Amino acid sequence: MRRRCPTLSELNAFSAAARHLSFSKAGKELFVTQSAISRHIATLESYLGHALFIRGTNGLQLTRMGATYLSLIRPALHTLESATSQVMATQQSAKSLNVSAAPTFAAQWLFPRLKTFREVNPDISINFVRYSVADYKSTELDFDASIQYGYGDWHDGDAKYLTGRETRLVCSREYLDQHPIGSLEDIKQCTLLQHIEIPLSWEYWFSTYLGDYDRARFGPGFNLFSMIIQAASSGFGVALMPHCLIEKELATGQLVDIFGRTFESPLGYYLCAPNWRSNMESYERLSQWLAHECFHGGHGGDTALPTDVRPASAKPAPGRMAPAQPGESDCPYCGAAG
Repeated sequence: MRRRCPTLSELNAFSAAARHLSFSKAGKELFVTQSAISRHIATLESYLGHALFIRGTNGLQLTRMGATYLSLIRPALHTLESATSQVMATQQSAKSLNVSAAPTFAAQWLFPRLKTFREVNPDISINFVRYSVADYKSTELDFDASIQYGYGDWHDGDAKYLTGRETRLVCSREYLDQHPIGSLEDIKQCTLLQHIEIPLSWEYWFSTYLGDYDRARFGPGFNLFSMIIQAASSGFGVALMPHCLIEKELATGQLVDIFGRTFESPLGYYLCAPNWRSNMESYERLSQWLAHECFHGGHGGDTALPTDVRPASAKPAPGRMAPAQPGESDCPYCGAAG
């Protein structure tokens, strides 16, 4: 029976040759000889009934049909690679983890603590890849796990609350000297530094602690918390920041805690993974360590809010999931009950 599809060897040879426009470079990439690549291409061209390359003295060029065929097979090859990577990555014995972490959280909170994880898990290799907002309905993810800022309502993935719901109002000492603030009401006279990816944060704060304020969303916008930290430190205005991101700045005096108290937010940082990857050993071990750091007396995480600070309305907005709790099993780092 006549086969209905070229072999993967032929397709990989064609894809590599088209990428390099060189049979010899394609052979090096695929660890085969130049003549092997040439044979695969000749067989593929014979099977398709079309020339895929123009072979000239200046090297290779794709024919129009070759360029069209390449654009059609690339998604299929990518899907095959992605599916294979997913199956291989979900082995219980997997010892590496690709993590997509919110940049400011990674720099301000995670990296200073990560040494302790590496000391007790030397066999686990964590790779930090480009950060992107989780969409666990996609099967073409570039990461195994992510640390996301939000409500924890990623319904197609495992989400464990870590820290970040405690927020503080901060500014520079210079700004506070120039704009005396004696009460919450005085915040209305300040420049409010806005996170453009979280446009409702100030609006939620005002509605919870002072009542609706029609200018809550006015002020300079920034797309990263790290930029807001620098802006506030430089005297641009007042920032509403998760406490976990500004521990060092508060300790050094770079930022001033205006009221010396915390305010609860419905948002926080969550460790997340697609459901089909949440059983990876490397993910489970990272999850256990993060739970220890955040909840069992590690180096950071939220502490209980005093009752006079916790507002009755400080809860996720309607339709949002309540923060996930740590696992029920005992912590392997300190023995504390989950």
